[in-house]
Amino acid sequence: MHDTMVSLAQQRYIYRCTHLTMEGDCPVDHGPRAVSIGPLLADVFPVTNRDYQEFIAAAGYKPDRPRNFLRHWNDGAPEAGTERHPVVWVSPEDAAAYAQWRGCRLPTDEEWQFLAAGPPHLRWPWGDAFDATRCNHDGMELEPVNSHPDGASWCGCQDLCGNAWEWTWPMRDDGHHRFALIRGGSHFRAHDHWHVQGGARRADFHWKLQLMNIEINRSATVGFRCVREVMP
Repeated sequence: MHDTMVSLAQQRYIYRCTHLTMEGDCPVDHGPRAVSIGPLLADVFPVTNRDYQEFIAAAGYKPDRPRNFLRHWNDGAPEAGTERHPVVWVSPEDAAAYAQWRGCRLPTDEEWQFLAAGPPHLRWPWGDAFDATRCNHDGMELEPVNSHPDGASWCGCQDLCGNAWEWTWPMRDDGHHRFALIRGGSHFRAHDHWHVQGGARRADFHWKLQLMNIEINRSATVGFRCVREVMP
């Protein structure tokens, strides 16, 4: 599904974000502030297991530090029936390698929010009222992408809420540790005392996720999608 993208014209966008962390203050300016978005092509769906398998077969990608890489696969392939699930157990570097192979990159935090909230600054991709039927909010496992087409955002992007968190770029450093901003929430709803809470998250929300080594940065609840810059 990696060839399914939407086109976004260049425009100015007022970015404002709710920030939550368990690792101290975040140096990112949460707005409101004006940012320039696009022109871009953006993935309609998160990158799937099948997409990532095609990348490995074509590019021969092998991370230098492979521990936990695609931990949910067996013998180099996703389990039957999970081919269209968002790929997880990938670090930001693993995700960026895939994106580069496609001539793309990971979205910035501001771009990701624009895909989800749009010019109307919607609280959720589909509107301002939460609707658990439009996303994988409290499920026991990942679902295939496009399982909730009525949860699509204003521009047609899907799975921006629940199912799996999504990496944004770049990785950052606040002088104490490296971190990334992740978006969208996941199917797994953690208790409040967990390192990262789960469940679906609003379009204007990001989580400051402390990065450690590459092996630990891979997890069962974080995936990604790609964007591609185009000439105006």
